[in-house]
Amino acid sequence: MVGKPLPTHLKLVKGTARPGRLNKKEPKPPVTIPEPPSHLDDRAKAKFTELAKTLARYGVMTELDAGALARYAVVWCRWVDAEAEIKKRGPVVKTTSDNIIQNPFLAVANKCLLQMAQIEGEFGLTPSSRSRIRMEAPSETVDPFEEYLNGGKET
Repeated sequence: MVGKPLPTHLKLVKGTARPGRLNKKEPKPPVTIPEPPSHLDDRAKAKFTELAKTLARYGVMTELDAGALARYAVVWCRWVDAEAEIKKRGPVVKTTSDNIIQNPFLAVANKCLLQMAQIEGEFGLTPSSRSRIRMEAPSETVDPFEEYLNGGKET
């Protein structure tokens, strides 16, 4: 089974890029901190903004990533809520007929953990996903005026 293709920039930082297989016309959206989508509640918006700032600082947040990050923020809130219910009621609960069953919120929390782990891997938010990335030194932007003052020579 073949996995989904990696974006060119990830192939480059992972060191798996082959010149003949690179998509030279792949979109390269600029790094930015997008506004959180309006459908998120205040807590999810706060998580979205917190992570967007962190991801932008490391050069991996663009406006195209807002949807994936919004999904993460929603699932993160759901996980926090489920964990609060587990803490309050315990991992097992008694039914109305006195049967003891697993707390349904435990299943919700576990599903959220799986979904969060998948999205975290996409953004490089886990140690193992970061271990596969090789960052190049950031390129310095040349100020045209500075270049003119230096007579076209680098300082």
